Amino acid sequence: MITRFSAAVPSPLARRLGKHLLRTDGQEDCCFVLWRPATGARRTTAVLVDVVLPLEGERIVHGTVDLTSAYFLRSAILAAERGCGVGLIHSHPQGHGWQRLNQVDHDAETSFAAQAFAITDRPLLGMTFAEGDGGHSARSYRPLHAESVRVVGEEFTVTFNSLLLPTPTVTSAQQRSLSAWGQQTQDTLARLHVGVVGTGSVGMLVVEALARTGIGRLTLFDFDTVETVNLDRLLHATSRDARAKRPKVHLAAREARRAATAPAFQVTALEASITEPDGFAVAADCDVLFSCVDRPWPRHVLNQLAYAHLIPVVDGGVSVNARSGSLQGAEWRAHIAAPGRACLECLGQYDSAYVPMERDGLLEDPSYITGLPPSHPMRRKENVFVFSTAAAAAELTQFITMVAAPGGVSDNGAHLYHLATGTLDRRTEGCEPGCPYNTTLLALGDAAPAVTGRHLAAERARNTFRSHFTRLAHRWREPRS
Repeated sequence: MITRFSAAVPSPLARRLGKHLLRTDGQEDCCFVLWRPATGARRTTAVLVDVVLPLEGERIVHGTVDLTSAYFLRSAILAAERGCGVGLIHSHPQGHGWQRLNQVDHDAETSFAAQAFAITDRPLLGMTFAEGDGGHSARSYRPLHAESVRVVGEEFTVTFNSLLLPTPTVTSAQQRSLSAWGQQTQDTLARLHVGVVGTGSVGMLVVEALARTGIGRLTLFDFDTVETVNLDRLLHATSRDARAKRPKVHLAAREARRAATAPAFQVTALEASITEPDGFAVAADCDVLFSCVDRPWPRHVLNQLAYAHLIPVVDGGVSVNARSGSLQGAEWRAHIAAPGRACLECLGQYDSAYVPMERDGLLEDPSYITGLPPSHPMRRKENVFVFSTAAAAAELTQFITMVAAPGGVSDNGAHLYHLATGTLDRRTEGCEPGCPYNTTLLALGDAAPAVTGRHLAAERARNTFRSHFTRLAHRWREPRS
């Protein structure tokens, strides 16, 4: 059930808006925008698609700003032709942070609301731009006020509605974090909803770090269970967990609660794949996603969430080169997929040709996997705890750089570290020519192609765990002689 609302703006579009709305004469300005819905399990996000700038005579600036009905009709008809909703954004020259809706602004937006719905079949989106700090606020007409507005791309900023998401109290356990990056960054971290997809060797470390850092809300996705083979690299896992076939996601949630420093910490554990419709919907409720998976289908889904739904994805991985029982080298990488940055496919993190194979279950078929060459990515399983910690740290530093923007830099490129040479490669260019993620798929929201489906391995894993749990329950209930 949808109970929450937010808005998201690609950073290139945010720059275009700022260029129009920021005036040197200190007066208000306005323009119309086009938007599409991006629907999750409990939250709908209005993702901004384009700006419709006024033509000569379509708006009059006189301290405040008035606009003509012709400008509105032109924008609304364009929105309908493109399958979008229409929105009105205006500036507050001295504003900082979330802007409350005053009566004048409410009346102005309400005057367009009914006609906007009649033309576009979508509610009017109202937005305010605070010139003082570049913050955004939003509402959807009835009005339903947004809980946050995020700008996503080379930079990442979030303006929160403090009535819906109040600033949590900083605890004594967070003082060192506060001294490192300041109150504003800590307030942002505390109110972010972060999803971690995969709670294996890298994901478990990421969950631990996020909980200790003060993230207020985590959602975890994994359908796998702890096995003995995991014990040399899975933080917190014990032989008892392996014998009990404990779901990794429940182990991660339990330890996150123990490690959390946020005063009202929430964690949700989902025994599901992000490639399943329910998993995808819950992921679409998040503000940021960590990708701690190594299969092509979930990365393909995460790629779409990053660009069509404007949810930045922090991704990474480990590759170990071992021959004849000897370590030859290792590499770990980390990067962020978001508008204006290279997508996961262009970074070589997955090959889309393998997505239909995974959907058909071939990558779970031992006979198919055995037929692949030993060096094939689908067969390589080498990893150790040390390299997992390095990969997790690389992902986490990418995340903190994006949120805190140290020295004003929020994007310092995709990183690839080579163990044998001790060198770091950095990629700063975006997607390859012809890639659809930064072009035709950008900000499509619910209009993006369907990428989810039944995940047979996830279904089997859930059924196996339930059967195992049922057997244990029967054993505990048996009378002892």
